[in-house]
Amino acid sequence: MNKILWILIVLPGIWVKHAKALELTFADQNLTACVQDIINKKQWQALEQITSVECHSKKIASLAGIEQLTKLQKLSLYNNNLSEVSLGNLPELRHINLAKNQITRTKFVQLPALAELYLFGNRLEKFDLQQLPALKLLKINDNRILTFTYQDLPALEKIYMFNNLMEHVDIYHLPAMTYMDARQNPMPDPLYEEMDKIKGVTFLHDGNAEDWQ
Repeated sequence: MNKILWILIVLPGIWVKHAKALELTFADQNLTACVQDIINKKQWQALEQITSVECHSKKIASLAGIEQLTKLQKLSLYNNNLSEVSLGNLPELRHINLAKNQITRTKFVQLPALAELYLFGNRLEKFDLQQLPALKLLKINDNRILTFTYQDLPALEKIYMFNNLMEHVDIYHLPAMTYMDARQNPMPDPLYEEMDKIKGVTFLHDGNAEDWQ
């Protein structure tokens, strides 16, 4: 009887050890290959196990299908070939790094947990953000941004927007903001003067650039 019980206990352990890893397919073959490599290395067997995807310098050109990773918390695709990005319906996503791509257009919707967004070094000209209640850090420096508009960003604390083409930015509707780097933008002196009047916020701009060297 003891031997029979021992066999019944061990066999399930053997089955789990040799279980087949999850297989996923995306529209972009390079994204498929990278995510599948991560899955195979970690021996993930369910979508719910995929919480982080880091695929740097993989020539990825599309994120189509990424929404199936409903438990995703971190998405980092630094230095790829993305030109348009639409991300949404990822309720646990907290960190997005899409820096150093060729992005000209973005859309972010239904990302209630997103706290950090990195988009520096792209080709953005118009940039709009709305209804990101948890966003605390935004890096959009080194683009070609002419206009930056936003709505409902109550938690945004730090903004890096230097080296763009902005002549104006709304500095009055970001209640949590403590830091903004707006250097290397063609902003007028009166806007710098308005920045300097706001208490509790550190502004870096071309009017006071020498003070921060």
